[in-house]
Amino acid sequence: MTRDHLRLPASTEFRLGAHVGRFSSAVILALIPQYPIFVVEEIPNYHYVGDGEIELSGLTTVEWGELVVRTWRSYAGKESRCSALVDQDTQFSKEMQRCKLRLKRNFNHGPELRCEVTREYFHDNKIFLMPWLTVLPSEISSARWPPEESSAYKVRATGRDYTLLALEQVICRRPEAKAVEKPVVSHWIQQRISDAGGNSRKSDRHLGNS
Repeated sequence: MTRDHLRLPASTEFRLGAHVGRFSSAVILALIPQYPIFVVEEIPNYHYVGDGEIELSGLTTVEWGELVVRTWRSYAGKESRCSALVDQDTQFSKEMQRCKLRLKRNFNHGPELRCEVTREYFHDNKIFLMPWLTVLPSEISSARWPPEESSAYKVRATGRDYTLLALEQVICRRPEAKAVEKPVVSHWIQQRISDAGGNSRKSDRHLGNS
């Protein structure tokens, strides 16, 4: 399956989450009523080389922002407003305004809540990744989570996982597609759901491990 073969129903809604800094990344999520969340795009300004070493792609902050906006509009429409959920401490607002990427700070959704909700979604198998994603699957597989039974204030240990951080910005708000009277789900999506077991990232082997 490639991007060219992706067919989403007209009722699909999209969400955008981002981490903006020296290492930046964004993810686009597709929401379809009564279906799991599909991560359809990752837009990092970096890639992994060798044995997990990270390397910048050479894009400036503004160039990366412009790429995010172009990618977003390829899904949500050419006139769609591009607004990304980000951490409340995120800077670079002026740079992003230049490329028409609006940063919406995620107040009241701090690291502890983001960790709790994201882990829940993975455990419940509510998130599926498109097969062309490479960075996000790697970061999910190596993620280090606090003990699930802990009641103390603990958050997921973060490192070189900026794309996963972008995903958490959206997931923590428990996004849902608006119900429509007669949702039309494409044959491809139906098949994707039935085959999703092989491409989901439930990753029970590492969730809950410190």
